[in-house]
Amino acid sequence: MTIEQELAFVARSSAKLARKLGDFDGSADLIANMAAERTFEPARAILLANLENAIVDNKEFNWRPLRERLLDVFSNPAMITFTRDGLKLERNVMKFAGGLSQLLAGIEGARRELGIGGRLSPEKALEFWTQRIYRPAREGLLIPRRFKKNIRGRNKTAFDYVGYATMKYNTTIEARLTSWGSQAPYWIWLDKGGGGYPPGKPTGFIFKSQERINSLFRANIEAVAREFSDAISNEISSFLRNPQSYEPGQFIDEVVFEGRRFRVGVSPTGEISIRSIE
Repeated sequence: MTIEQELAFVARSSAKLARKLGDFDGSADLIANMAAERTFEPARAILLANLENAIVDNKEFNWRPLRERLLDVFSNPAMITFTRDGLKLERNVMKFAGGLSQLLAGIEGARRELGIGGRLSPEKALEFWTQRIYRPAREGLLIPRRFKKNIRGRNKTAFDYVGYATMKYNTTIEARLTSWGSQAPYWIWLDKGGGGYPPGKPTGFIFKSQERINSLFRANIEAVAREFSDAISNEISSFLRNPQSYEPGQFIDEVVFEGRRFRVGVSPTGEISIRSIE
């Protein structure tokens, strides 16, 4: 089942279950809200676990400053918000972690801050980043191409390529993170892959998380509706055995479920009526 089909199923299920409860004020939304409360903490755990697995699988982002920013941003509780249609995770991620425009703007902002914007063509910039910065810093490449040794006085001394590159790499990453503010739009590269260097493979952690979370949400919607029906079954059974003995507007009982109070009575049209008591 695709995620679009799953979300549509959640919406149909909640509406169907709500109709079974009769005259129930805001029943579908209330059932979805209670199911969302049950799903919230497991959903956060699912998202963060999939994120950490994705980071481990992609060593470019398994670098302390990048990893910590991702975990901090994705720990935002606002990432997990449900409607009756379920969780649309990528929409929330774009809002709080940033999208492609923020990603590119941050990179350009870092280049300007470092004074390298516009000096190299995109191809030369990628080659410089790959050979002079990333590979020595992250892969331990000892002698980048076309790098000459420093000459100090009469003696030729080995240049610390790794130390130089590591310093430049850290400075660049710090400048990018500063440009991105509190966001982490490079989640796009981690999730969908990137075309630069290193050529990151897509991890699909957003889709994997959304799929599992919405499956759990759907199960909780069904469980909440079933349990709520059980909680008010005595009142409903009493009404259904002899509906003529009840007057429109008559109070039957008060029920407490999931910490909420509900008034069970008879509606003006003679149906069972359930109202949430604030």
